[in-house]
Amino acid sequence: MELRGEDYVITYVESRNAVEFFGTLRLRDSADYRSLTEMLETALRDAKGSMVMDFRNLQFLNSAGINTISRFVITARTANTTQLRVLGNPEISWQQKSLGNLQKLWAKVSIEIH
Repeated sequence: MELRGEDYVITYVESRNAVEFFGTLRLRDSADYRSLTEMLETALRDAKGSMVMDFRNLQFLNSAGINTISRFVITARTANTTQLRVLGNPEISWQQKSLGNLQKLWAKVSIEIH
């Protein structure tokens, strides 16, 4: 499954239960992020114990996107059926603070920025 826009690609790799983000993601609001929310929820339903969100190749994510990811983490916390791993890139400045904040929403989220 893939979502593609002018400046971004988001891919759900079912075999690894990973959602991978590439490019620059700056959609207007939560309604524009609905397809991403649906993709993440599909990955969560399909998860067999763990799920990965890989942001290492995402150069930018706006506040509406961060809000979408945050709401998804709360959904995963509520379900409490899947270990959620978040991968980040230390060379992309927004990732350290924004991805690190996901642990405030759910302490069990594994954040790996290296």
